[in-house]
Amino acid sequence: MTNENQNTEIQETLESLETQETNETEVKQKISANEILKSKAAFEDYTVNQPMPFDACEILNRYPKKPVVRIADLTQNIETLINKIGNEDFDTNQYLIWFVSKTKDEIVNTIKKLNGSNGLGVFIMKALILNDDEIGFECILKPELKEKIKRTINTETPAKQLQKAYWDVYFEECDEQQSLMQVDPQPRHYQTVSIGKKGIQIMQTINTQNNYVASEIAINNDKTIFEKLLGHKEEIENEVGELEWDSKEKNKSSKIRKIYLTDINNLEDYRQIAKEHIKMAEQLKDIAYKYL
Repeated sequence: MTNENQNTEIQETLESLETQETNETEVKQKISANEILKSKAAFEDYTVNQPMPFDACEILNRYPKKPVVRIADLTQNIETLINKIGNEDFDTNQYLIWFVSKTKDEIVNTIKKLNGSNGLGVFIMKALILNDDEIGFECILKPELKEKIKRTINTETPAKQLQKAYWDVYFEECDEQQSLMQVDPQPRHYQTVSIGKKGIQIMQTINTQNNYVASEIAINNDKTIFEKLLGHKEEIENEVGELEWDSKEKNKSSKIRKIYLTDINNLEDYRQIAKEHIKMAEQLKDIAYKYL
């Protein structure tokens, strides 16, 4: 199951609990909760082959999005885990959820020590009988959830001050031209502009070290968009001039960029630079709408 499909499953489960509860009621009409916890095949079908149990979805929703695989045992058996992670197709850069009815302390303690090694993340979910013959799950073990530490950026450096000064002028010029390439002036080297096209946006950048501004069509996770535009490379460059076409094989994202060389340290030129920058962005937007 792909990352995208797994994330969709989790989200849909959380947003449609009422529907899932109805489905679970229909399942229990065929086999009771007690019967499910007495049959290995029924338990595996309930936890692995059916939609992800809500309790597991609720826990996973707090973690970074990754693919998920599931295994199940009535009584926890280490061989089940070994057979799964020992498979050559198993990728440790995913989560593994182990549904059990009865845990074994020595196995839980072992997994606790292994969790996080080489990217491995294991959840142990223990089945419980709730009121009205329902099955619930208690999370016995889960990977450590590492919170991202926000990096503090010094906005008082000469480069950041130049960036802010430039975007202020750019902002004013956009207003004068009534251009849709508007940005929020901030002390940073890039700005993103939505153009209403799925999978792409315009990226406006300023480079204070190498003295240039650039506009690019930034393509998110869709090589087909890049290939489609590349098929019209000659016509496009006849219209807007030479461009940089960047699509690295191992990177799902790609970009098509135009550069304007200038002296970023000369504040007196900022108005003219901004005019050229806005013009480049509008040209790339027109290209996207013409060829996509």
